[in-house]
Amino acid sequence: MRPILTSARSTSNGQESAHTYQPEVDLPPAGERGKASPTAGSERGCDDRLVMSSVLVIDDDDAFRDLVRRMLGSVGFVVIGEADTVATGIAAAHELRPDAALVDVGLPDGDGIALARELASLPWRPHIVLTSTDPDAASADDVRRSGAHAFVAKDQLPNAPLRRLLNWH
Repeated sequence: MRPILTSARSTSNGQESAHTYQPEVDLPPAGERGKASPTAGSERGCDDRLVMSSVLVIDDDDAFRDLVRRMLGSVGFVVIGEADTVATGIAAAHELRPDAALVDVGLPDGDGIALARELASLPWRPHIVLTSTDPDAASADDVRRSGAHAFVAKDQLPNAPLRRLLNWH
């Protein structure tokens, strides 16, 4: 199994640290991966429970990313990558082509709302959910203009309808 993403993060002394996330599923390289077809070969029609959506988590808090990875996995999502800055988030999105992205509004190198706007304009149109520890970090107008589907404060994520917010099926 190959690592999905190596994310670099600058520290205050100018050195970079890296972390690699390797999920428990083996995915082909992004260029060889197509969209799943839940109806192929099925007379019953679509069963979304069989299709696992891929999510890119973009947040600068390691502990939060770990928590979100476990939380999303428990409801049927596959976290295919993590990034901790705007720059690594953009690179990861282009490399991995996620179905959805969970994006922190406050990132160390830029604005998560502007990042959401850029991600929403990608050809495969990933579903985007903005998040922040500050429940007032993004207004409804910010969400609409960014192309995101929702804003959910971090303390509300465990109770949020994540399957509906992040799932494009």
